[in-house]
Amino acid sequence: MHDEARLAPRFPLAASFSKIFTPAGVLLVVVVLAGVRAGLGILGVTALALGVIVVPGLAYKKFSLLAGPFGMPATWRTRVVTILTVVGALACALLNVPAPVPATVVALVAGNAGLALARRWMNASAHVSVLTFAVLWGTAVFGPAAAWLLVLSPMMLISRTALREHTWGEAVVGAFIGMVSFGCFVGANNWSWIS
Repeated sequence: MHDEARLAPRFPLAASFSKIFTPAGVLLVVVVLAGVRAGLGILGVTALALGVIVVPGLAYKKFSLLAGPFGMPATWRTRVVTILTVVGALACALLNVPAPVPATVVALVAGNAGLALARRWMNASAHVSVLTFAVLWGTAVFGPAAAWLLVLSPMMLISRTALREHTWGEAVVGAFIGMVSFGCFVGANNWSWIS
């Protein structure tokens, strides 16, 4: 039996927290909020969410359905998702989408790359990484009123380790990747052609 399912009855709050704040759901909220903040309107926000989160996410989850008809090996899954994400980031920059969208998307690409690299050596926590980025991003974009979000990252770290999905080291590496991704957001936000 999977550790999370076996431990969920003993740690119901930890299990609920991990299920509520899934990486894909958190990223979708960040991208939607970035689009709303940029004033993209409902169609723009929908296109942004589809292009940056939904399509790459479906490609990742349903890669076997795509790989077969196109003759792609299973090892290309990460490559295809990376290409789709980079294309989304380039489209945001080239279409001159208002801030904070381009810098947000660049940071998401950096976060995906960081997780892909870290997972070659260890099972770095995507849950912790994504939530750490999201709470730092939310505080930067929405100001001090959103600072209460900062408590969510350590809570996710505890949740993932309590459920034995990750060791403390793997969870801390996830938090580090989230902080580096946020650093990429700050850097990209200050880089003239992206912001």
